[in-house]
Amino acid sequence: MTDCFRRYAIYWTPEPGSAFDAFGSAWFGGENFGLDPALAERAKRAPARYGLHATLKAPFRLREGMTIEDMQRALDAFCKVRRVPQAASLPFMRHQRYVVLAPGDETAAIDWLAAECVTHFDRFRAPLTGADRAAREIDTMTGRERAYLEDFGYPYVLSAFRFHISLAGPLERGDGEAVRRALEPHLAPILREPFRIDALTLLGEPDDGKAWRARLIELGRAAWSGRGSLEDR
Repeated sequence: MTDCFRRYAIYWTPEPGSAFDAFGSAWFGGENFGLDPALAERAKRAPARYGLHATLKAPFRLREGMTIEDMQRALDAFCKVRRVPQAASLPFMRHQRYVVLAPGDETAAIDWLAAECVTHFDRFRAPLTGADRAAREIDTMTGRERAYLEDFGYPYVLSAFRFHISLAGPLERGDGEAVRRALEPHLAPILREPFRIDALTLLGEPDDGKAWRARLIELGRAAWSGRGSLEDR
């Protein structure tokens, strides 16, 4: 099979057809929820590229000699033996000038899953290039974050990791608060329930630059969830 993707990533994404998925489709699909259209467009421009998601293994190029089939088999086996982590809730927070949803406590199981994703799948990642480093604001990173960038291709992993679902940003504090007030009523029914990571999503970024394609793999299952291959989506 010809590899038609320039990069891959492992994310949490909402279950297709769920209320969370419907919210993400509406917000990133053009609904402004009463916000000034100019503010809404600016607020969701950056996170809309990936849709509603949380990063577990940041986008990377595939290492020479590895194939997408190799990675899909590895992720299938990985998910088969992982338990479903859970957090009591996902309150609104501000994270690096973004409006996000992030668990306030009880994050150990989620943090462990993310660390496992980072380390287990790093064998598939191509080494960093000079262009990769130039794209990062290395001067603003801590020494540990710079070391993580070199070791894993992304600075915000392991002890620097914070699970979060980006909704809007980057924004100044006042605009961020306006976005939070607008979105909160629409998310409140969803956020009353405990948050669970029931599946991981393997995404591919096509060479043509169009929207990322996704394949969802359920945790604790012996086979693919039936969402189809990356090429099928």
